[in-house]
Amino acid sequence: MPVSFHPNNPINALETIIVKDDGSPLHGEIDIYRKLWDDLSRSEMDWDIWHDLKLPEHSDNFNYYKKTSSQIDFLILSKHGIIILEIKGGPISTKDNTFFYGKKFDSPIKQNPFKQAEGYKYTLKDNILNNLKGCFFCEAVAFPHVDYPFESKLIDKNLLWTSFNAKDYDGSIEKFLLNVFEYSKSKHMKHFRTYEDISPKEYVSIKKILSPIIGDRNQFNTTNTLEWLGIQNIEILEGLYKNPRIMIEGPPGSGKTTVAKAFIDKQLNKNGIYLCWNNLLMNYTKSIFNERQFASNIEVTTFFRFFQKFNPLIEFQKLSSMSEDEFYDMVKDTIQRLEKNDKLKPYDFIVIDEAQDLFDRGLDLFINKFSGFNGQGLINGNSLVLFDIDQSYSSSGRNVSEIADLLTEYYCHFKMNESKRSSQNPDIRKLSSEILEHHTILNDEKFEEWFPNINIKRHRNLQDVKSYIVKNILTPIRESDSSLKGQDCIILIESSFLGGSYNGKEDLRELLIIRDIEELTETNVGDTANKLRYSSILKFKGLEKKNVFLIISNPSDYNKYEIFIGVTRAILNVEINIVE
Repeated sequence: MPVSFHPNNPINALETIIVKDDGSPLHGEIDIYRKLWDDLSRSEMDWDIWHDLKLPEHSDNFNYYKKTSSQIDFLILSKHGIIILEIKGGPISTKDNTFFYGKKFDSPIKQNPFKQAEGYKYTLKDNILNNLKGCFFCEAVAFPHVDYPFESKLIDKNLLWTSFNAKDYDGSIEKFLLNVFEYSKSKHMKHFRTYEDISPKEYVSIKKILSPIIGDRNQFNTTNTLEWLGIQNIEILEGLYKNPRIMIEGPPGSGKTTVAKAFIDKQLNKNGIYLCWNNLLMNYTKSIFNERQFASNIEVTTFFRFFQKFNPLIEFQKLSSMSEDEFYDMVKDTIQRLEKNDKLKPYDFIVIDEAQDLFDRGLDLFINKFSGFNGQGLINGNSLVLFDIDQSYSSSGRNVSEIADLLTEYYCHFKMNESKRSSQNPDIRKLSSEILEHHTILNDEKFEEWFPNINIKRHRNLQDVKSYIVKNILTPIRESDSSLKGQDCIILIESSFLGGSYNGKEDLRELLIIRDIEELTETNVGDTANKLRYSSILKFKGLEKKNVFLIISNPSDYNKYEIFIGVTRAILNVEINIVE
């Protein structure tokens, strides 16, 4: 028979077997179970399907919901690879980046089903089937009772099965699954990763691993490499030099930039390039390198500036506004043109900071061609990649996590879990770990009890904000005997308050035209004058200050990312000013 289920439940008795805790049927999973049974029974190829597969652990990577175990609705195995299929029954809707049961937006789904399936995929890939390097892993989601068009920036429609879009696959869930394999593999091919069909020997190995002793905890005893290594000090870098390609993942303040400095110190008399995400970080990094007087010859620039240098006819504003795919194609075309004219000169080493914002903009093409030899820098180049997935916009349809995982095939990958930046104020680290998932925590009446070392101030309008800044921040800085110094402070402002006007009135840039207050720029970013400076939150990404004063609107799904970035810029203190 072309399809085998594990366990093999009687197809006519599923309502008594696949049930909720209260004993009522899980109709979504039941309907998909029967659909898979009916369609794949007529298939020309073999399929194996595990239903309600419980794994005793969860991968540390891509663990969006901090789970300690995994429960997979359907694991689908064929010669093409493995699909993790997550099921949500009943009507489903989305609003403000949240999934809801029903259409009234009153019953939020606690977990984004696409992120949920992705996390399970990496648990299998990293922890359970990690010895099967040739096996392809991907994920999909099914809303079997959605009989209406379903559009959302939260989803990739190529990975979603509904009763409405079933007609796109002639009503066949097999055609949908084959399309998931083809579509997912095509994204990998874009980054030089191709997958052959699973060999018969590998197929049998997978089945033996997953069944029938999946519940045996001893089957999955794994060593937490990070705990074993105990990454706490910069000395760990000494152990990484045997591998010239290093990826370091970690939250803000975990020491990634410190590692980068140590890495560069070792590149004696070599020509290198340090790529930053934005201009402020670029100029600040330049000032640090000038102070340290590195022996290497280092070009410090941004990814955008680097490629504008080779495309002078493209205005910088147009270049920086390109979509990820447009930028990728521009990088590809530029490299081909340089190779054709014999003008592509590789660097001895490359450092990429804040790489999570560059992964899907052709960063792999850049690394491959601008390091190493024979255009094989991912295999023989010398590079250090620093990134933090949480600081990317990966939740808005970009496949940043996927590309990061692809690059780890070529790199020694370390994950630094501890943030050292705010060690003297643990409330900052605690809040930063909460804000992306629970932005409403800022409005909770128990906030002061939970975070006693973080102040929240509320203001009626921007004029009130200006008055508060002058009286409570600028005035103490101006006083000669004050311990508060301008060089230790930064005002970080939500971008909506710097757009030229706000609600038809002056924005904060206009209101803050005051003596001893100035906008942080590329020219003064390394200046230590006793002035109070401000910037947009996103422009300050990658930088830090002892004291951070945030100016934000009411917390929502639209600004939670900016709030997270702002909070994680603080070394000692953060004050949050909310404009009502």
